[in-house]
Order: sequence, then C-alpha cells, then structure tokens
Amino acid sequence: MKPTPERPCLLLVDDIPPNIDILVELLNPHYDLKIATRGAQALQICAQAERIDLILLDVMMPEMDGYEVCQTLRSNPGTQDIPVIFLTAKTEVEDIVRAFEVGANDYVSKPFHPAEVMARVRTHLTVRAQQLEIEKQSTELKEILHIVCHDVANHFTVLSLSLDLIANGSEMALQRCLPRMAAATRNGIAQTTLVRVMREAEEKGLTLQPVALGSTVAEALVICESCIQDKELQVSSNVPEVNVEADICALTNSVIGNILSNAIKFSHQGGLIEINALEEDDMVCITIQDHGIGMPDKTLTHLFDVTKSHSRPGTAGEKGTGFGMPLMRKFVTMFGGTVDVETREAENHPEDHGTAFIIRLKKVG
Repeated sequence: MKPTPERPCLLLVDDIPPNIDILVELLNPHYDLKIATRGAQALQICAQAERIDLILLDVMMPEMDGYEVCQTLRSNPGTQDIPVIFLTAKTEVEDIVRAFEVGANDYVSKPFHPAEVMARVRTHLTVRAQQLEIEKQSTELKEILHIVCHDVANHFTVLSLSLDLIANGSEMALQRCLPRMAAATRNGIAQTTLVRVMREAEEKGLTLQPVALGSTVAEALVICESCIQDKELQVSSNVPEVNVEADICALTNSVIGNILSNAIKFSHQGGLIEINALEEDDMVCITIQDHGIGMPDKTLTHLFDVTKSHSRPGTAGEKGTGFGMPLMRKFVTMFGGTVDVETREAENHPEDHGTAFIIRLKKVG
C-alpha cells in the first residue's frame, strides 16, 4: 500500500511472526506499515520505498542482526536520518550502549508496553518532522538569497551594458537604453526587499495588491530585452491591461521574469516566444510558450523541488541556478494562483517541441 501524506510510514523488522502481528495490531490504525523479517530485506525496502519515516528494529535476527542493519542505514545518505527504535529482549547495559553507538535513536525492551511504544513512536516522528521543516526552511532561505543576488546582478549587468552603449553610441543609443536602465533600476531596488518580504510572508502572509498585468509583462520584457536581442528572438505578446492580485516586484521578477528567462535560455537562435493572457471568470490565465528544446521527464518531475537543483545549460550554453522555478511557484501560490507546465522534448518531438507555463492568478476589479 502506498503511504498517504497524512499517515507516516513505519518499517517493522522482526524475524518472529507473532511479534510482527502484535506491532501491526497496535500501529496499523495510525500508520502505514511495511514488514521485513530479515535485515537484508529491510535494507532493500528502504532503498526502494518512496518514504520510510521510522523503523522499529529487532536486534537478534539470523544472517544480519539489528546492529549491522542500523550501521548500514547510517552509512547510506538516503537512509542515514531515518529514526530507528530498537525493540528487543536484549537488555544488558552493553547491548543498550552498542545500540546507541551504531546510531539508534531509542531503545525499548521486550516485553514492551503498547502505550510506551506508541508514545516513543509519536515523539520521534514529531522530532523528525520538525527537523525536516527546519532543513526545508533553511534550504529555501539560502536559495532565495542566491536567486535574489543573481537577479540583482542581472539588473546591474543591464545598467553596465547600457552605459557602455551610451558612451560609445549616439543619441539614438541613449533613447533606446534609457527605458532599459530605468526598468533595471526600479526592479533592482525592489528586488533587495524580496528576502524581507519572504520572511514576513512566512509568518503573517504576503501583502497583495492590484497589479496591472499588461504593464508588468512589458516591464519584464524590457529587463530581458538585451538577452532577447542577443538570440534574435521574436516575442509575441497579447496581454490585456487587467489587474491581478499579486506583489508587483515578485510578479515582475520572480514569476514573469523567471519564466521569460527560461524561455529565452532554452529557445534556439531566431526562435519565437508567445505570451498570451485570457480572462476566465474570476481568474486570469497567462501562458508563456517557447518553441525550444523542452524538458526531459526527470527535470519536469523535480522542477519545483527546492531541495534538488536541476540546472541545465541553455541552447547557447547559458548557465542558471536551477532554483528559479521553485521560487516562482512559491510566489504564485502565495498569490492564490496555480502553475501548470506542458512540455514536449525536442528529442522525442522533432516537429513540435517546447515548453508552456500556464499561470492562473486572481482577477481584481
């Protein structure tokens, strides 16, 4: 049975069937369970299972005892943090000490009291859940800082290139660069507040306001203008001036800007990017479609997972962090919207390939 998100999954390891039966009767009403009667079987289950949240492990088993199983779990990065509770009749001090030396989180003696086992299981599941949440928040904060620094650097690059063109160009170069410089300045200043906004949002929610979608898309295009020109891309934009509920800085840079950057990055020289928006009752559906190389299934599966970097070089060798998409979806979710992705990889669809991001945001007014 595949574990549900609401029910943690426990692995019970004991070579005596009556012992397993007792634990199943006790734990099955509250948890999803997997069963192993040998140490090697337990390790195989851990390697193949989508998720194991806690292990109840006997010590005295044939072929591979519980100590060796625990040592092996702790030596594997994929299983080293799973809480392990030894459940055994071995009660000598040296046995208990050895259990903790090989990495056990707790030790319960047989015959056990059901209430004690339940209490210890709940405690270690709670501690593990708290550890995972702390790790997630720490990872997200690091990546937010990384992405913000990257985006701010992009704005300074726009300013620097524009100044070079003005210094070596004509009055026409000045007129062409001024809107680009103004957009980079506005958004660079706004971007520096993003970390503070994100931290405040974690505690009390993001302050949203009506944002003019057409102007926001136009601003994002101005910021990306030099990259679009470098690849000689054509951009078709059909976006009505409708208001959506959002944070203007996050929508411009972290949502529209990140999707546009990806579209540019994975488009071929001279390709086409299409931006369209349609009103759907109380929502606005924004589609940003490129006709580039598309995504493999592995990239799509982990596209929004902040703990897994999946950066790929662009068609011109462009580099990226691989973390822009998790931040993009995080903001869209904070706006009360949704994100869908449709992609066809060029390798498998040579005549019709590319990626479309479909964003739905709440309409205001």
